[in-house]
Amino acid sequence: MFSRYLLASILLGSTALSLTACGGVNPLCATQPFYQIVINRQSIGINERVPLLVQGGDPCGHELEYRFVANRGQIIASNPLSPQAEYIAPFTGGEDMITVTVYDRTDRVNLPQQQRPLLILGDGLAYVEAPAAGTELGEYDNGVIKIAGIQGLGSSAPSQQIAVGRQPTISPNGRYLAYTYYPGDGSSQVRMQDAAGNVTILTGSGGSFNRDPSWAPIGNDLNLNLVFSSDRLSNRNGQGFDERGDAFNIWRVSALGQNMQQMASTPGNDQEPAWSPDGRSIVYRSNFSQNKIQNFNNLWQLDISSGRLLQLTYETVPDKGAFQPEFSPLGDRVVYSRKYLSRQAQQIFDFQKIWAVALNTIDIPSLIPFQPGTGSTLPGSSVGPVPGPGTPVPVNQPNTGNSGLNREGNFGNIATQEFDEGTVETSPSFSVDGRWITYIRKQGDDIRTVSIPGNPGSMGTVGFEPVSVLPQGSERALEANWARQVRSFGR
Repeated sequence: MFSRYLLASILLGSTALSLTACGGVNPLCATQPFYQIVINRQSIGINERVPLLVQGGDPCGHELEYRFVANRGQIIASNPLSPQAEYIAPFTGGEDMITVTVYDRTDRVNLPQQQRPLLILGDGLAYVEAPAAGTELGEYDNGVIKIAGIQGLGSSAPSQQIAVGRQPTISPNGRYLAYTYYPGDGSSQVRMQDAAGNVTILTGSGGSFNRDPSWAPIGNDLNLNLVFSSDRLSNRNGQGFDERGDAFNIWRVSALGQNMQQMASTPGNDQEPAWSPDGRSIVYRSNFSQNKIQNFNNLWQLDISSGRLLQLTYETVPDKGAFQPEFSPLGDRVVYSRKYLSRQAQQIFDFQKIWAVALNTIDIPSLIPFQPGTGSTLPGSSVGPVPGPGTPVPVNQPNTGNSGLNREGNFGNIATQEFDEGTVETSPSFSVDGRWITYIRKQGDDIRTVSIPGNPGSMGTVGFEPVSVLPQGSERALEANWARQVRSFGR
């Protein structure tokens, strides 16, 4: 059997191996380069496909097998004996590494690995598109899910169709896209798809409704997990089975479809969870308020380590409230779409606008926690601490339960300052670097994905015209969500 001694050398724009010996069979083995990883460019865009080639000679005439691995992207290699493959970039910008191992079938040995770094440009934005301009999707209709690699305020490449469904969200490492899919049988699924199109149903294919996926930040164990809402039933240990109940609760599952566990439950419908960047809490909306199920929605916060549930906002108007909460990259703010009534010029108007709330302005320690399953409840009509006998209630305390005092209930401030009843604002999301808040703005039949400054302050963005985000021709987006990648690669 032949024996080989290999010396790795780095070539400009590629990686190569040189043979120093080949059993003495062919003297050219000592000088000819063995193989190099060749890609026709140094950097590529999000979800872009580029050919990959392991180039070089085989002076010893051995049978070689090529094995490709990428840290974040996907590699399609149809024939292990072929040095050609296709690299598919991930859904987020940043660094990636391609590793190639050549297995010598003749000598039955692995030759030393060779690596090639890549830089993926752009920040990943996932969005759902309506079938035609001026049309809308029903609550349980699938739309076309696309990915855009945004660079600066525009896109350098056309958006690409990835899947069919709703509520798309990109994993922190950019490797996967999770979304809600409606099969048309009265149920819904949370699905996960990689850049190559491989689909995994994370919530099963039974009769329950599963929706609102949100990724957890990657922890020290490097495992991927996500949280979602589901009306499935569970046993007393929080383990679920695929049979529908009467209300939605908050659940978690790993990217492998394992360890499904109920995380939070109130008697009402708990939906649209968002996982904080530090992994410590989840904010979601619920129609449970003041110890009973209501016909309005408010924001709640779940502390994951203790299981405490804290109500953050206190809407009381029927069919109004807080929807679609999302954290800022630093986790200090939450942006959401708020439906509410407001008096303007001696008239009451019906609004749906983007609002932002700074969590450090909420007196969370004074709020009364709700512990599911322990019998604890919030006192009737309470929106905060219950003073002891004879204890004065501060007039400037926004979390007090006295109906004669301030009941703003931590709503924060309007972000856009567009007091136009005909403009509906939904699907807010912070950009990767936190400098922008992106949302869907609907004005009649005109639907656009726009951005405003990410820290609008108490007065909103008076006089600022929102900036269009998606390239021209993509004005039919109905939902949009930025990836939660570590840093921005928009430039």
